Amino acid sequence: MRGWGAVTILGWSAPESARNLIEGKVPFSSAGKSSHLINSDYSVFEVPYPGNPLDKAMAMLDCALEEAFKSAGLSADEIAESSVLVGTTGGLFIRNEYEFTEAVRKNPEGESPAISCRNRGPGEVADLIVNKYGIKGMALTFSMACVSSSHALVVAADLIRQKKIRRAIVVGFEPLLNMTLHGFASLLLFDYERCRPFCATRAGMQIGEASAVVILDAEKNRATKYKFAGGYQYNDIKSMTSAGIDGVTVNDVVRKTVETAGLSAADIAAVKAHGTGTRDNDLSEGRGLVKFFGEKLPPVVSLKGAFGHTLGAAGAVETAVWLSCLEEGFIPKSFGFSEIDPEIGFAPSQENIKASDGAFLFTYFGFGGTCTSYAIIKE
Repeated sequence: MRGWGAVTILGWSAPESARNLIEGKVPFSSAGKSSHLINSDYSVFEVPYPGNPLDKAMAMLDCALEEAFKSAGLSADEIAESSVLVGTTGGLFIRNEYEFTEAVRKNPEGESPAISCRNRGPGEVADLIVNKYGIKGMALTFSMACVSSSHALVVAADLIRQKKIRRAIVVGFEPLLNMTLHGFASLLLFDYERCRPFCATRAGMQIGEASAVVILDAEKNRATKYKFAGGYQYNDIKSMTSAGIDGVTVNDVVRKTVETAGLSAADIAAVKAHGTGTRDNDLSEGRGLVKFFGEKLPPVVSLKGAFGHTLGAAGAVETAVWLSCLEEGFIPKSFGFSEIDPEIGFAPSQENIKASDGAFLFTYFGFGGTCTSYAIIKE
């Protein structure tokens, strides 16, 4: 892992986000202020920006890319010979939503226009990156809800291992959308108070916007401290919305990930859990982790209480911020927790922990029964 960058509600860089997370400078979610959001009932983790939401989305993307390239020390030629893998949902629709709401705002008495996706495909974000930086490698887009960019990371690592690509620019990009806010609310999966991962009082997720980039490289240089040790993907067809509340699928995915990475349960220093705050997803993940680790469960952390569920961007965002926390010397604590759920049986970590070398497990369990997990080793 050669470099990374991130923009979240906690800061316009991965180190700034990490420092604020470690120092507990974590704001509560609040009603969205972006001009394209049509309902103020939903509390969101919104990145502050003085301009319009489309310009903000593009600025978030550009900022994360430039930070990652600088962090990785990539030359223009190295960038150009890389491949791009984008994980997003909101990135496919932010332009359409912004143009639609602007048209309605400017002509409130007229007939609402159609939200047109004409001449826009799912590769629009990847195309923007490819064209701006003259990238000649393959360009792929993953739009698989919560696991989009985590899935992209595992695919990128596999392509590098198979020597099909030399370097991967993995992008997670998620602006706020009416579509996702209203969608999760309609499914009764939205918490109107706050995000409370693994808590007995949890009532659903809260959405955050963010952008992040993680650079994976076939060649290890002397500055590289982190190794993407291996990952695993699985699609659980038993459920459209979760990985099964008995925890069996989660246990199997985690076990396969650890085996693929050449590790054992005892090697895992901490778990960066998916921890969405929804009833079934947290129950499924919590039970699965207990099944796998037993009484030797390492510290479990969900970052979504600090900057929300960033959906398609979650894999890249949470990886970038987590690595920056390790650079600061700490494993961060969870936010939003107050009471153990007896059906889960553990509390997520409630204090920052001094970070040492070791392996860290990352888990993501999303809609459609999609499961992604991987291990990163700090050497």
